[in-house]
Amino acid sequence: MVGGRYYRRTLGPGRYVVGRASESQVHLVDRSVSREHAILHLTDDSFVVEDRGSRNGTFVNDQRLEGKREVGIHDRIRFGAIELTLLSPEASMPSGTGAPKIRTGDDSDLAKTHISLDDLQVPATGQAALFQAMTEAAPLLVQPKPLEEIFQAVLDLVAKVIPSRRTLILLRDTEDDSLQLEASRPSGREQEELMMSQKMLRTVLEDRNALLVTDAQADERFQAQESIVAFDVRSALVAPLFDNEQVIGLIYADHDDPFVRYDQDQLRAFTLLANLMAIKITQTKLIEEQREKERLAEEMATASRIQIGLLPKTTPDLLEYSLFAKQRSCYETAGDLYDVALLGDGSLVIVVGDVSGKGLGAALLMSNIMAGLRVLYEESADLARMVSRLNDQLHGSTEATRFATLFVGRLDPKTHHLTYVSAGHNPPFLVLPNGEHTELAATGIPVGMMPGVPYSTADVEIPDNALLAVFTDGIPEAFLGEEEEKIFYDEARMLESIKRRISDPVERIGKGILDDLFTFLGETEPGDDITLLLLGRWRNRDPERTRPS
Repeated sequence: MVGGRYYRRTLGPGRYVVGRASESQVHLVDRSVSREHAILHLTDDSFVVEDRGSRNGTFVNDQRLEGKREVGIHDRIRFGAIELTLLSPEASMPSGTGAPKIRTGDDSDLAKTHISLDDLQVPATGQAALFQAMTEAAPLLVQPKPLEEIFQAVLDLVAKVIPSRRTLILLRDTEDDSLQLEASRPSGREQEELMMSQKMLRTVLEDRNALLVTDAQADERFQAQESIVAFDVRSALVAPLFDNEQVIGLIYADHDDPFVRYDQDQLRAFTLLANLMAIKITQTKLIEEQREKERLAEEMATASRIQIGLLPKTTPDLLEYSLFAKQRSCYETAGDLYDVALLGDGSLVIVVGDVSGKGLGAALLMSNIMAGLRVLYEESADLARMVSRLNDQLHGSTEATRFATLFVGRLDPKTHHLTYVSAGHNPPFLVLPNGEHTELAATGIPVGMMPGVPYSTADVEIPDNALLAVFTDGIPEAFLGEEEEKIFYDEARMLESIKRRISDPVERIGKGILDDLFTFLGETEPGDDITLLLLGRWRNRDPERTRPS
């Protein structure tokens, strides 16, 4: 019995060295046992014990042995602090785990192991089991399985070739480099039972070499480790999960049975399994990451299609007016927005906005703004009140860091009078036929920043053959170069592009502006979403209307 637990071992006829040395046939991992403590001579009819001059002695029924002695059923043989009792085949193992037996004298902490004398068979070498395990491990490299199933398959393979009290698979956390338990055998162990020598684990992680410990209690490297003593670790195997590039974790096995002695063959098998598992884990993670990327890409594509569907499909047909609208996102989804709508009273609403941030979060807020505006178009003839209500709605339903610049204008096509609110948006240009231009200044702060903000309106008349250009900052702030050497496209280049084409149809002006912008950028991708909306009053030329895109 060792640590309150009973062990039964079977020996075949032959000569067995009993000792603490790793090459002993009966390996007792206890410091009270000498390296070559005794020899057992077994035949079909006899059991002879021979002491080899051990330091702490060999005892038969509490009498110190000098030389050799034949023993029989129920005799007790003690090697240092390890006691063996010979049982007949009919005898059963003692029931229960109980506490260690208290004896008189100086051996109150005796560890006891029971060996049956008559249940004899030749011990297997284990080579066939090792070969079979390696054969079964090979398909792991090609069979697609989730990580959880891979862990269990490896634990099954380890159990076939390596007897253990516990086998653990631990992976490195990429953030803090700690080891996280991923699977264990037996499963569902309490956390305190999973304590192990951190020095042992770190030795393997740092050296990237597998570790074989045949006498953990006596190994000078780990004697100071409380976990070795507290959990009575006798022998242990630790192998790095090396995927041929990096160590991604460890596989660990140990035993508290003093008769279990791990050897180099088991270490090689353990290490090979660890290497195969590491490659498979990395391969599986890459596949899972790729699948996740594909899933996210599909979700983003769906979100992009939905977002594009929110933009106007056609532009209203107005006498004397032509519209051009174009949007290009720098990611799959856009944080820019635009809208054009003809209201019941015959007025035209135009909207251009730019949500803070990029990506899916900005796109969701863009969709929220579009939905809110379309509800408010008919409800409120007062643009300032409409934008104030939208501001309060956004502030109450979004993060504090989320806001949007917004230009909302309402045009009376009969009087050519434009009333607008510019909530922190880039000033639009009103360009006259002679090349002069006016900037429509902001009338309030961006929407969504704080509640209860009052917004005011401003008014402007659209002269004959004039062009109103409303845009997001993705156009003037497009740049070449890095940091201090940046060269921006800026408003001046944009204005020059408009003025060169001021007598052209609106569609040609819009396409020309974007052509100039992308010629300027060359192979550089825009770093922000780009939105351009043009409204031209053309009395004396054929209006061109385009489908927004």
